[in-house]
Order: sequence, then C-alpha cells, then structure tokens
Amino acid sequence: MVNGYFLIADLLGFGAIIRNLDGNARAIRIAGWLSLVDKSARACSIEQIQLISDTVFAGTGDDQDGLIRLVRFAQTLLNQGIEQALPIRGAICHGEYSWGRLTYGPVVVSAHELEMSQNWVGVACQSNLPRTDSLWGLGSLICYPAPLKAGVVGLRPVVDWSVPVSQKFAAALCREGLTREGETLDWSFAEKLNNTLLFAAYRDVIARGENDPRNFYGLVPIEAISAYLDSTRVI
Repeated sequence: MVNGYFLIADLLGFGAIIRNLDGNARAIRIAGWLSLVDKSARACSIEQIQLISDTVFAGTGDDQDGLIRLVRFAQTLLNQGIEQALPIRGAICHGEYSWGRLTYGPVVVSAHELEMSQNWVGVACQSNLPRTDSLWGLGSLICYPAPLKAGVVGLRPVVDWSVPVSQKFAAALCREGLTREGETLDWSFAEKLNNTLLFAAYRDVIARGENDPRNFYGLVPIEAISAYLDSTRVI
C-alpha cells in the first residue's frame, strides 16, 4: 500500500439516465460521461483513474502536487459536468490505498463513506486533509459545512466551483434523461438543489467582501448570506 490522496466521485442520476433513455439517446449520454472523465483526467494529469459505471476512482501521490491535481480534477468534473447535465458528488481523502485491478484500502472506504453521506452537487474533503495551507482560496478550497444527509454539522475544505445561476442549474438537474417529462419532483431533489444553491450564494458573499476562505462566517450558510443582504438594504 501507498499513502496518497484519493477521490471518489459519483454521477448523480445515472440510474435515471439508464431507465429513462434507450437506444441512441442512452448511448450518447454514456459516451458523454466517458468523455468527460477521460478528458478531465488528461487535462489535470491524473494517471491513476478507474471508471466503474457511475463511479470514478482517482489516486495521486503523497505530496502537495498530488492534492492540487486532484482538486483541479474535481473542479473540472463539476464545472464541465454540469454543462452537460452530468452532476457530480464526490470526496477527497488522504491515507493508504493499493491501486490495481482491485483498488482498496482505508482511504477508499473513508472517501466512499464521505461521498455517500453528502446531499448536494459538490466535492468535500476530509476535515483534517493535509497540505491544504496554500490551497485555501476562491477557485480552489474554501471552508464550508458540506451538507450531509444526517449527522453532525462540521466544517471542512470543499472544492470551489462555478455553480450556474439558479434556473440554469435547476434545468441541468432535470434534462437529458435525469428526469422524465411530467415527472413529479420530490424533496430529495429539492434538497440537493437548495443545498447547492446555498453554497453558491455563500461563496459569492465571501467573494464580495474581504473574507478569508479558510474561515467560515456564521453557524450555517444562510446566516452569512442574510447578514450580507441586511448590510445592503436601504432603510
């Protein structure tokens, strides 16, 4: 086994794409998913990459360069994926793993558990991820309470990315097989949408002020957003 950084990312809605599309339409969507992963890996110099259905494994070395490349890879998947209606949820962790035909190790389990626990479109990191000192900042990592399905609220580094404006983002989560025409949307969908848009609003707020992205402002994201809106109101 080796020490290093490990990313697990899932394509949200893959099952719906398979169920809702058939024939050429399905083949086009699958080809788009394969192309997204392959091109993103090449652009970010990710050599250890595995794609198993809707799940991406990526591993890098135990140095800051490895972390930088993995964060860039996650950003590319998020930014380019949402443009193609391929929303991503993922996690980056550090620890031991063995790479090969069977990839396994403690960090694989940790990354899988963190990825599955989240409830948004985004990529979160383990809270004590090493070598993040020079990566804090808009366009890289920011401190944020990544929304979970359950459990304790905790701050951690999350990958910053360009969430589209609300209507465009909502449309990207519904089109090209992710939903069916006339389908009634449930709260599982609404919560992912809302949680991701809250993140987008929060990062826009700290971008407009002299705020340090390694700090989190407030107890929950809406507190910082509300404080900013209050400060801009004309009474």
